[in-house]
Amino acid sequence: MLAIIDTLVLGFGMIYYALCVTVFILRAYEKSEQELKLRLVFSAQLLPFTSLMMWNLLVQKDTGRTITLLPIIIFLVYDLWYRVITEKKPVHHPDKWPRELILYLFLLYAGSIGLNWYGYLVSERHGMVLVVAFFVMMGAYGLYQTRYNKRKRSRTHES
Repeated sequence: MLAIIDTLVLGFGMIYYALCVTVFILRAYEKSEQELKLRLVFSAQLLPFTSLMMWNLLVQKDTGRTITLLPIIIFLVYDLWYRVITEKKPVHHPDKWPRELILYLFLLYAGSIGLNWYGYLVSERHGMVLVVAFFVMMGAYGLYQTRYNKRKRSRTHES
């Protein structure tokens, strides 16, 4: 039973990172319509992570594993509010960053770090797999930033 919970958490962790990578690649190529379609899929991750955290608490009674899942759940609740409930189209590069966006990025990183720690609590190998997935996500974010900055420079030179 314990191995099933850990396997599911790690599997959903990989899905989480795959969705983050997809969102950043869509942003890099200015596919905001497709990104908006993914927001419900992204928010739906709240269900398995919350269920697995509760299952973990009741079956494994391992507070360490439970605590490491809390940041990803908090991030997914905030993401649900930020991108789905408020129905605001996110401004990715505002001149002045609003507190909501700063908090969003902080929770994204905190959730990812907690998820990676869960992997390390299971085994070093699983922790490393999640850390690699985190860096792939950061690579996709780097692609997005690079393409955005390149477009911004070309628009500035055209003016």
